[in-house]
Amino acid sequence: MSQCCSLIVLCIGGVAALTAMALVAIATNTDHWTHTMVDRGAVIDNKMEDSMEGQFYTRSRGLFRVCFPENERPQVGTPGLFLSLVEEWCFSREYEITSLLRGVWHPANMSHHGIVQLQLSRTTPCLLALYLFIMCIVGILGLSGCWNQSANKLIATAAFQLFAALVGACAMATWHAALFMEMEKVHEAGFPLTWPLWLQRSTSVGTGWSYILAWSGVCLTLLASLATSASSICLRAQRRDWEENTMRMKLKMSSMFAGHTFYPGDMSSSTTPLPEYINYGSDYPTMPANYPTKYRNIRSPMGSSRGNIAEEYPDQSAFVDYKKVVGQLENSKF
Repeated sequence: MSQCCSLIVLCIGGVAALTAMALVAIATNTDHWTHTMVDRGAVIDNKMEDSMEGQFYTRSRGLFRVCFPENERPQVGTPGLFLSLVEEWCFSREYEITSLLRGVWHPANMSHHGIVQLQLSRTTPCLLALYLFIMCIVGILGLSGCWNQSANKLIATAAFQLFAALVGACAMATWHAALFMEMEKVHEAGFPLTWPLWLQRSTSVGTGWSYILAWSGVCLTLLASLATSASSICLRAQRRDWEENTMRMKLKMSSMFAGHTFYPGDMSSSTTPLPEYINYGSDYPTMPANYPTKYRNIRSPMGSSRGNIAEEYPDQSAFVDYKKVVGQLENSKF
């Protein structure tokens, strides 16, 4: 039962871990973390329908791109507008990577809230990339633990999965914090708080399916960690039962050989003490008639006739040295 338990739970953990990696990878590379709906009627009423700025169009945003899934979008040829692999026209999100490579952490004349929002936005994809890297290491370690049936490696796998889940949760937390700073705190050009009042009222922002996939992957990672740790506990219980059964088998075999009526070899030179058998009803200790001694013939103390002579000791080659067999059993691994 424990073997079945460890196998089933381990399979559940493995499937959950692979699914979590796939979900987080898909979420990271898709552009539906947020959906921004813009009332185009209000835009037309305010005569801004020909504007090439993205804030006047319905759009979806991911970690790396801002895309326009509907037909109304900035005109083709607008600087920075390109066609993505899924045939959507997109702008790349600006993380100021060029300045960062030159050692400049943020652009000049940026407010404190703007700097915090920029750093949080940069942190989210970095933490998700770290999550995927840890999960790849976890996959290799988990395969090794399954192949060797090692409970210790499975425990280490569960610990790394738990750490990866914490990293993924931190990534989601930084994304939420960056979105809050963007919507509520930053008063700089291009941010919602600097839009015209009519545009703010005609714009609504909601989360998309990429965001849901990311959280699902983090939760499945936690489930995989719990399942892997449970399977390691089942495997340890199974190994403990196996060791107890093995010891019980060895003791049974040892007692079986020790209870054999014939002990080969000359017992006079043996260092093993001989047991004494008491003949109740008599004042003298006796032993079974067929107990081996160094004599070929011996009288049976239980017999009523003095002429009852024990059979000769059989050929020594017909029997197995029980000490040798017991030693092999003790050194064997079932």
